[in-house]
Amino acid sequence: MNTENNTTDIDATEVTAALNGILTTDKFSASPQMSAFLKYVVEQTLMGHTRRIKAFTVGIEALGKSSSFDPQTDPSVRVLAKRLRSSLDAYYEQNSNTTVFIEMKPGSYIPKFLLRSEMNQTVSQMDQAPAVYSNTSQDAGVASNADSSLAAHVNVQRPADERETDTATDSEDPRKAGLNQLWQAYRSTSKVA
Repeated sequence: MNTENNTTDIDATEVTAALNGILTTDKFSASPQMSAFLKYVVEQTLMGHTRRIKAFTVGIEALGKSSSFDPQTDPSVRVLAKRLRSSLDAYYEQNSNTTVFIEMKPGSYIPKFLLRSEMNQTVSQMDQAPAVYSNTSQDAGVASNADSSLAAHVNVQRPADERETDTATDSEDPRKAGLNQLWQAYRSTSKVA
């Protein structure tokens, strides 16, 4: 797979299978624009065309907007991207057998493909990284870390007993709860401060 943004080589067939699994769910089937958005950015990334993935090209090539589309005055791509991120989060919380994750961080339309094992490593590294947190508004979001490459990805790290555990309370299916914890831990530690 030739990508400019992804560090791990995940087989394109695995990513395509993960994409198809997402697109066949009720939520994505009921939203053709959101499906077209996700399909477009994933396919462009798999082809190594990440530089083409901008609000303008997504609007025109994926969503069928006219050539006069101006993403500066029309926020529809940004709004749909936010909905897409939220829908992806919901999908991963509901699907405990997921092995390939498609992530689209805020501020970018370029997806990143992750294996469950990579998420485990990232969460493990972040749990080992000391972070400083404060309840004052002027210190909110400030984290310090001896390893600056990890610190760039730390938002506010709270002690484990203060973290939200609502996704882990699903005692009916411990595998699903474990995946939910993993996904939430990865998402909370990978946000750029």
